[in-house]
Parts: sequence; structure tokens; C-alpha cells
Amino acid sequence: MRLRNLVKLSVLAAVVFTLAVPAPAGAQTRRGDGRHPVAPAERMPAIALFEGRRINLAEDWGDATACLVWRQGGVLECFRTLEALDALEARLRPQREPTSLSSDGSVFAASSYSCSSPLRLYEHNWYGGRVLSFWDRGYWQNLSWYSFDNQTSSYIVGGCYAHLAEHPDGGGWWYPGPTYPYAGEPVMGWQDVISSIYIE
Repeated sequence: MRLRNLVKLSVLAAVVFTLAVPAPAGAQTRRGDGRHPVAPAERMPAIALFEGRRINLAEDWGDATACLVWRQGGVLECFRTLEALDALEARLRPQREPTSLSSDGSVFAASSYSCSSPLRLYEHNWYGGRVLSFWDRGYWQNLSWYSFDNQTSSYIVGGCYAHLAEHPDGGGWWYPGPTYPYAGEPVMGWQDVISSIYIE
């Protein structure tokens, strides 16, 4: 009887200790849970088109300040201005309509693997500095591929839910701020902490 009580007390003490240890300041209570894919076919060097030439975003953006990432749609392109990026996205939107047929004859929509509007990450507060515009859905994208690791200070979510993770491949804590469709934060609670993103 005494041994059983000791075991119960030990378990209770372990639970109390676990609950008493605080999570990192500002951390989301939920962590990457392994349910989201982390190794897509699109995981390859981020070689983007910029003014008729190719640049490796993992190494140097050069004079580019705004880049569109839609690997599943075959587009990785950068521009000097945000206005030029907006113009390309406006031209690409009709390609996402369900007008093509899959191999089994059913209608196929690009929207099944891309969001209706992008998740945008900004280098500085109040949506300033360099910007990355992501359309791809369904897998973790590491920001180190784009020289953007630990450099996000503000963001705007597109038409799909998103997750912003502390470490690559969705590891560590997930950002606790609003990441539901069309949410945004001009000044993030985590400054320069995000290493990967996921769009639902």
C-alpha cells in the first residue's frame, strides 16, 4: 500500500514539474507534429528568373527585392519592385482556374496545390524590405532556400491557413500570432525567428 502511494506521489510530482516549466516567451503551445510533409519533389535549389538571367536565391538576391515562389506551378521569379511582382501574380491567376483535364479525364484545378492568394513574408516591420510571396500548398518550405532564414519581421496571410515555424521543416514552436486566411501582422511578436512555412 505504501509503495503504491509512493508511485502515485512520484507521478504527481513529475506532472507538476512538467507543468511548472515554462515554454519559451511568446511561444505557441503547439509544436510541429510531423503530420505535414517535409520532403517534396520541389526541394531543389531556388534558381529564380530575374531580368532575363538566373540567380540563386540561397546565395544572393542581387538587385531583386520581391520574389514569387510557385514551384508547383513552375514559377520562381524575382523583381526590383513589389509592383512588378503584383503584376505577374495578376497575370498568373487565370492559370489557376479549373480548365485543364487530369489523366483520368476529370477537371484539374491548380488551386488544389496552390492558394488563391499568397502568403507574403516581409524582411522589415510594416511590410518593408524584401518580400517573398508563396503560393505553394501542402509541404514545409524552408526559408534558408531563399536567404530568408530568421529574417521575417511582418507578414500577410493569403486565402489559406498558414503555419510559421521556428525551425526548418516545421520544427520547434509555431508562431502564436494570427495565421488564418487574410490575417497579418505589421510587427511580429517574434522578430527574425521564422525558419519555415506551411500553407494548408
